[in-house]
Amino acid sequence: MTTKPILHGAGVLAALIISGLGLSATGNASGWSVPVRSLEAQAALLRDDIEIRLPEAATGPVPAVIMLHGCGGLRQVQAAYTDDVVAAGYAVVIVDSLSPRRIGRLGAMSQVCTALRLWGQERAADIPAAIAVAAGNPGIDANRLALVGWSHGGWTVLEALDFAAEGRASPVIDPAPATPLAGVRVAVAMYPYCGFPIRADGRGFSAGIPLRAILAERDMIAPHRDCERLFNRSNAAGVAVDFEIWDGLTHAFDEPDPPPDPRIEYNAGAAQRARARLVVWLNEAFADQG
Repeated sequence: MTTKPILHGAGVLAALIISGLGLSATGNASGWSVPVRSLEAQAALLRDDIEIRLPEAATGPVPAVIMLHGCGGLRQVQAAYTDDVVAAGYAVVIVDSLSPRRIGRLGAMSQVCTALRLWGQERAADIPAAIAVAAGNPGIDANRLALVGWSHGGWTVLEALDFAAEGRASPVIDPAPATPLAGVRVAVAMYPYCGFPIRADGRGFSAGIPLRAILAERDMIAPHRDCERLFNRSNAAGVAVDFEIWDGLTHAFDEPDPPPDPRIEYNAGAAQRARARLVVWLNEAFADQG
């Protein structure tokens, strides 16, 4: 297995800052170098930790939603959205990005959530790998896919779109797939992290894949203003991003079983509205793709 740097340009300066702060001491400095695998090897890494749910009434291949959890790993929020998405007639592909990398709950909170390891640039490699796994399931229409990411997963989605706009996948996949986001018709970011060390600058999101986002006005973990700047820059560059800022809500407002963090408050009504909004976006994206 080889390693490859995944930052360039201004990212080098950022990496130097991180080095100065001692963040690379973990032994897995995502900004400097990470394991490089083929697409097949990346898919093999994830396969046993990907759960696929199909609607019971399906009579043929159906569109699918690839879900990417937040930095703390799989939570009840993914299960809640899965129920609604499956009820709407779509399949769900739930990607556990931590277990294959042997990152437990403590490691997730102390390292992934603090950007000591597994940056979105690296994790973006999980998306084409998940697409490959989904394409191998006969119950899934691999030409009609959606991406949904929460928090760190949203960061991951943004990086994957940025790479795709350059005609490539995350450079930790080598050789690069010809079409890294093949079949993806819409991408959704739920209160994504948009601050340092994000690589995407907002001017290169893939114009061929509509991007939707829901931001939380009281978000103290992934401040919405960082994403506003990013998305406004994208809109100014001619690549439209449809984003909404929901008043009075915190980070992970849709998590039914949030961690004991005073910055997070569950809001059942807003959570239901967000799940319904996702289904609407899926219906719109897949309406003419049968």
